[in-house]
Amino acid sequence: MQTPITLAVEAHRANKLEEAEALYRAILKDKPQHPDANHNLGILAMSVNKPADALPLLRTALEANPKQGQYWLSYIDALIKDNQPDTARVVLEQGREMGLSGEQVDALGQQLSARGEELESAQTKRTTSTQQRKKSLSTKEKKKNVSPAQRGLGQPSGPTQAEVNALVAQYQSGQYAGAEVLAETLTHKYPDHQFGWKILAAVLGFLGKRHDAVIAGQKAVSLVSSDAQAHSNLGNALKDLGRLEEAEISYRQAIALEPDYAQAHGNLGIALKDLGRIEEAVISYRQAIALKPDFAQAHSNLGNALRDLGRVEEAVIRYRQAIALKPDFAQAHSNLGNALRDLGRLEEAEASCKQAIAIEPRFSDAHTNLGGVLQDLGLREDAEVSYRKAIALKPDSAEVQYNLGSVLQELGRPEEAEVIYRQAIALKPGLVDAHSNLGALLQQIGRLEEAEASYKRAIELNPSSINAKVGLGKISLSRGLHEDGLSRIREANGSIIFNIFNGWSIK
Repeated sequence: MQTPITLAVEAHRANKLEEAEALYRAILKDKPQHPDANHNLGILAMSVNKPADALPLLRTALEANPKQGQYWLSYIDALIKDNQPDTARVVLEQGREMGLSGEQVDALGQQLSARGEELESAQTKRTTSTQQRKKSLSTKEKKKNVSPAQRGLGQPSGPTQAEVNALVAQYQSGQYAGAEVLAETLTHKYPDHQFGWKILAAVLGFLGKRHDAVIAGQKAVSLVSSDAQAHSNLGNALKDLGRLEEAEISYRQAIALEPDYAQAHGNLGIALKDLGRIEEAVISYRQAIALKPDFAQAHSNLGNALRDLGRVEEAVIRYRQAIALKPDFAQAHSNLGNALRDLGRLEEAEASCKQAIAIEPRFSDAHTNLGGVLQDLGLREDAEVSYRKAIALKPDSAEVQYNLGSVLQELGRPEEAEVIYRQAIALKPGLVDAHSNLGALLQQIGRLEEAEASYKRAIELNPSSINAKVGLGKISLSRGLHEDGLSRIREANGSIIFNIFNGWSIK
C-alpha cells in the first residue's frame, strides 16, 4: 500500500499539480513538520514564481531535517529569488559549515557573488556624486551626523545616525542575517568605533556563530572597557562556547561597572548553575529579581536552580510567578510541568506541558517533557507520539532518542528500541543510560555477549552505574557464576546484601 507522501510525489512528477498540492497539504494537516511534504509544497510554490510563499515551507523542511542537502539548496534558491541575497549568503555559509558542498552549492555561491558585484557597482555609481558633495561639508555639518549616543565617549568618528538607526531596526526586529551584514559593514568602515562590534557580537550569538561572537565581543570590550553591556554580551558568547569561568569573569565585570544591572546578575546565575555552583546561582537570580521584580526569565531560572536543589515546591512557586508575569512564557510552562511531575502531580504536569506546546508548537523540549509525563501515566503509545514529534523538531538530540527507545522497549518492540538506542549512542557516545538500557534489552532477548559489552561500556563511562553492574551480575548468575554475579550485585548496591534477588537466595 502506497503512503500518502508517495502518492503526492507521484502526482507531482506526473505534473498533476493541484492533486499534488492537495495531498501535500493533507499530510501537513496531520504532520505539520513533515520535511518532504513541506519541501515539495515549497517547490510547487517556486514553480509558479511565488518564492515568498515557498520560504516558510522550505525553512520548516530544513529545520526538520538539516542533514538533507537538497533542503539547503532549495531554501537558498528561494531566498535569492525573493531578493534576499544577504540572508541567502548567511544560510549558504551555515550550510557549508555543516558540510554542504558540490557543484550546485558552488553555482549558488557564484550567483550570489555576481549579484553582490552588480549591487556594488550600482551603489558605486549612485554614491560617486554624493561622496564628492561630502568632501565640501563643513566641520559643523559633519558633527550633525554623529549619534548623540556617541558624543562625549571619547571615541573616534563613528557611524551616522542613519546608519545606527538602520542597524538597530534590523537587530530589534530580529532580522539577524541583515543585521549581521550591516554590522560587519560598520566594523570595516569604522574599525575603531565600538558600536558596530558590540551589535555584531550580539547578532553573531543569535546566529550561533559562537567563536566569531567572542572575537567581536572582545573587540567591543577593548574599545570601550567601561561598557557594562558589552562585558555582559561577551559573557554570553563565552558561556555559549562552554567557557564558563571566563563568562563568570565578564559578568562580574559588568556588575562591577553597573551594580544595578539585573540582566548581568541573571546571566551570572546561569553561568554559576552550569558550573554546578547552584547555591551561588540562587543568590544571583534573587539579586536580579530584587533589582527587577518583573524579570520573568530570572524567576523561571531560579525555579530551575531550586528544583536542582530538591526544593521542588519552591520551584513551582517561581515558575507560577514567571507565568503570571508572562502568560505566554512557554519555557516556564514546560518547566512547571517537570516540577509537577517530580511531585507526582501528573495530570497537572500534563496540562502544563500541553500549554507550553499550545503557545509554542515547535518547542521540542515541551514535547519531550510531555512524553515523559505520558509515559509515567502509562500512556505509552501517546508518549511515543510526543517523543517522535520532539525528534522531528530536534533530530540531533540523543536524549530524546533514548527516551523514545525506552518507551518502545516498554511497548514490547525490542527491535525498534534497539535501533533507536543505537541512534542515540551514535549521536552521543557517552550517553551512559543508553548503553545500559541497550544492555538490558539485549539481555532480555538472549543476546548475552552483546548485552555484556553494552553494560561494560556503560561502566567504563560511569563506574558507579548501578543498573549496568546489576545487569552484569544477572548475566553471571544466569551462567552459573554465582560468586562473580553476587559480587557485582553487592558492589552495585553499596555492599548491601539483599535477601532476595530475582529468585536467587543470597546468603
